[in-house]
Amino acid sequence: MITSVFVRQEGTICDFKGKESWVILTPIEQSIKRKIEAVGTPLKDWDIQINYGIKTGYNEAFIIDTAKRDEILANCKTEDERQRTAELIRPYCSFFT
Repeated sequence: MITSVFVRQEGTICDFKGKESWVILTPIEQSIKRKIEAVGTPLKDWDIQINYGIKTGYNEAFIIDTAKRDEILANCKTEDERQRTAELIRPYCSFFT
């Protein structure tokens, strides 16, 4: 079997035995992960609530163009409302657009 130079240099062996979750890491990363897990507290044991935010998948409701932004700001009744609304509308950057 022919293996690329990259795979030979960067490849790692992973143990996928058992029913526990698994993660693909280099040996160094695995060592760091073990050390963190040995001294850290898992998030599930923290006394916090983690909220995911809006997860509808309906981007059109949350990603607007400049014209829609201007329309929303123009409909604000006071300058204070306009400033607070403008702070909520953030630029959207994506590496995929």
